[in-house]
Amino acid sequence: MSIVKIEHLSLTYFEKTLYQDETFQVNAHEHIGLIGSNGAGKSTLIKVLTDQVVPDSGQITWQKRIKRGYLDQYAQLPLEQTVWEFLRSAFQELIDAAQQLEQTYQQLALQETPALWEQAGQIQNQLEQQGYYDIDTKISQVATGLGIDLLGYERPVGQLSGGQRSKLILTKLLLEKPDILLLDEPTNYLDKQHIAWLVTYLQSFANAFIVISHDYHFLQQVVDTVYDLEQGHLTRYKGTLRQALQQKAANQRTYLKTYASQQQKIMQAQAYIQKNHAGSRAKSAKSRQRQLAKMQVLSPPANRKIPQFYFKEVPLTSQIAIQVTKLKIGYQQSLLKQELNFSIRNHEKVV
Repeated sequence: MSIVKIEHLSLTYFEKTLYQDETFQVNAHEHIGLIGSNGAGKSTLIKVLTDQVVPDSGQITWQKRIKRGYLDQYAQLPLEQTVWEFLRSAFQELIDAAQQLEQTYQQLALQETPALWEQAGQIQNQLEQQGYYDIDTKISQVATGLGIDLLGYERPVGQLSGGQRSKLILTKLLLEKPDILLLDEPTNYLDKQHIAWLVTYLQSFANAFIVISHDYHFLQQVVDTVYDLEQGHLTRYKGTLRQALQQKAANQRTYLKTYASQQQKIMQAQAYIQKNHAGSRAKSAKSRQRQLAKMQVLSPPANRKIPQFYFKEVPLTSQIAIQVTKLKIGYQQSLLKQELNFSIRNHEKVV
């Protein structure tokens, strides 16, 4: 059963076609890797799924009552909360239920009724079945796995850097265990041991996820389905990333042979038509011309040549290697409190 399905997806940005009448589907429990070159539209596809981008055309169908978890590195966080308070909010529904249970017991202390006892029993069962009494242990396990514990649980969220906040958001997402995770470059800001922990976690993750990553070693270990986005088209492969790339290469070789064979037939047919458009074989030439008109001509293979850049070397004429003036860093908003102005002299080592 599909969790989400996109049909007839088309989107063009400034004359660049990202998707052209494409289909994309995520089934229950699938672990999907989304690959493609920079600028192909991978992150935009995630934004389409999270209603941040409206496509030119297409229908998106979500299964009812599906809980989505999106790794939004630019999400606005409650800056006054501590790290621990923020992580506990992943279990807010259970925390609210525990508070309701406490209120029910207070009412029972004043007046016992069968309805209140039944309500208390239902809430108690919910808390036990959903692991409310193990919340602190779960938080500690995931936070330690991703290195959040090193930040200090009592530290205010507002004191964290952008990278630390991204790790914090990822930790909360994993604690929430949604029906589908949407992860865009989740290994950013993680060191080697924390990436290894995340690999183990995602391998055993029971629900579905879509992950974008330039770390192909990471993808090879965690995905069982691959969508390759290239030249505006999405191609689905079942299997590991290595298997997907091998199948893609085989498909390209087959397509290239088929394309070359068709081009040869077209050239031969055109030559025959040109030579025999009049005379005794004119009827045969017209027949071939009709066949040629009905032929579905294959598109030429995409040009995947990587551009090469060469920079001319010139002798140093100044003691200043780099001069930086009014530097801002960020996308929607600057991550710096003030603009940076600095210079680096030749042979200086700067940290």
